Amino acid sequence: MNIESDDIVKVVVELYLDLSEESDNALRLVFNIAEELLDKHNIWVEIIPVHVWFTDPIEQEAMDLPKIFINGKLRFIGRTPTRRELIEAIKEHINIPPRRASAWEITYTRILDGGLPQVAEV
Repeated sequence: MNIESDDIVKVVVELYLDLSEESDNALRLVFNIAEELLDKHNIWVEIIPVHVWFTDPIEQEAMDLPKIFINGKLRFIGRTPTRRELIEAIKEHINIPPRRASAWEITYTRILDGGLPQVAEV
């Protein structure tokens, strides 16, 4: 696809975030770059923020957030990329079909004895 054409190209950027300042900076950066790419290069960046909540601090450290997926590919983990890195990564993924990073779907739920749902992932 030609970036310079009048057609708008779509790229999906999915962010897994927590309540840290690093995650906030990543989200702000993606929004700023999305606006710039649409204005200058006709690249539509669809932003999907996913806020992850933790009850255990050890689990939070193990997740290493923020995570940034571009068209379903994990590109950045545990840090906010620089402006240049993010723009280059988005432009690299223009020819890859857009899709969500989550490859599983909930097929059914079943209520157990304790009242908690059991979810089957595919």
